[in-house]
Amino acid sequence: MTSLEQIAGLIQGRSLDKAASALAKLVQKKGRTGLDWRRAANLATTLGDQDLTLVALQYWRDEAPNDPHRQIAVIHALGAVARHREAAQAARRLQEQPQAAAEGYYLEGLYQSRFGKTEQALSLYRKALSLAPQHTPAWEQIALLGGYQELSADIAAMESLAASLDKPQLLIPLCYGLGRAYDAAGDCDAAFLRVQAGAQLRAQLSPFSLQPQLDYYRRLQGSFSADRITRLANPAGGKGAVFVLGAPRSGTTLVEQILTTAAGVTATGEHMLMRVASLPLASMEPPDMERADQLARRDWQQMAQAYLNGVRRRFSAGKRFTDKSLLNHNYAGLAAVLLPEARFIWLRRDPRDVAWSCFRSRISGNQWAQRLEDCLAYLRGLDDLCQHWLEVLGERITVLDYETLVTEPDTGTAALFSHAGLERPAHWQEFHRSASPVATASLAQVRKPLSAAAVGAWRRYEKQLGPLYAELL
Repeated sequence: MTSLEQIAGLIQGRSLDKAASALAKLVQKKGRTGLDWRRAANLATTLGDQDLTLVALQYWRDEAPNDPHRQIAVIHALGAVARHREAAQAARRLQEQPQAAAEGYYLEGLYQSRFGKTEQALSLYRKALSLAPQHTPAWEQIALLGGYQELSADIAAMESLAASLDKPQLLIPLCYGLGRAYDAAGDCDAAFLRVQAGAQLRAQLSPFSLQPQLDYYRRLQGSFSADRITRLANPAGGKGAVFVLGAPRSGTTLVEQILTTAAGVTATGEHMLMRVASLPLASMEPPDMERADQLARRDWQQMAQAYLNGVRRRFSAGKRFTDKSLLNHNYAGLAAVLLPEARFIWLRRDPRDVAWSCFRSRISGNQWAQRLEDCLAYLRGLDDLCQHWLEVLGERITVLDYETLVTEPDTGTAALFSHAGLERPAHWQEFHRSASPVATASLAQVRKPLSAAAVGAWRRYEKQLGPLYAELL
């Protein structure tokens, strides 16, 4: 049996498929005791295997079932594999421990909000704050949902708390919460200053360079040419699969929710199943196309089957499903090879609105959103990548403008459903009533009817954003 040390060596040597296979055998072996489960979970996370991460963390928790840190790790892992109800139940059990009760209420609120249970979530966040007044993420979530009891009083409470804090980890969520609260109050100057302060604190804690990301996009364009995609493509597969691509905050969650009003379509949201399927390529970051050229037909077919099996197992999905994973724009070329009958929809939105929306939102993984200049440069790089996919994927991909979708919904949705190969249902406007969980920053917006209110939202901050936009756009 391969050891964890050997598996780490396989990962270091980029033999990722072998590492994943060995780790799965090690973790899933019945009766396994004495394993360093925390390390096993970390290795699974490195490989992008969220399901295996959960199994390892559950074993780790079982070694000390009353340890709140282990319980919390399992709760987050359950949410990562879309087991939101189980995560909420586990959070309720955490509430029984006095030292962790506040976090239990907060986490239950987080998972209840994914099902659109806004009032229940807000009550849970308030309960967390009553037990732990410095639980600043609870304030951030209250602001995200717009759930103020009395706006001026809540702003005063947040400001008083901010004045008493000196830990950046606590101040950061509070800054973003205050940014939204001041926005709701119509004080754009104060809102911008608070968001800017939160972004600066994030940058201090986690310095970031955008250039490697832009270089990666250029490598992708060189790796996945139209000729290579055609030459490597499986003969069939992916009919009924719709990949939704685009920048965060560009409308991808909205489009997924609209599409899943069609009969038999399952929303799979954001996950890492394409990344796991791609492990035989020795990672897509960067793509090893020399290895790709050496793979046999059966290797590509096995990768496709691994992805489809993962989707079906995790989401109980049939042949018709949507995938709006955050990094779909990185995997579009690979998805076209594995699933040649799949369709791709790229959401395009005014970069001024996207940049501001990303900058004011604390989204995990979006380190490029810590500086407005990086936001704009990132979006330009993403647009270049979009143009490449348009050139090499041909009729399999279409661009949908967010502005068209929300201002001319009949035209926009007709084009959307047509490209996806779906019949537009008469009740598509009821997408906001869906019981499907939503785990993105758009969870509050997509529970409301279609609206054009967010078009041109950046203009409320034209004084702060205008000069920079004029210089860089």
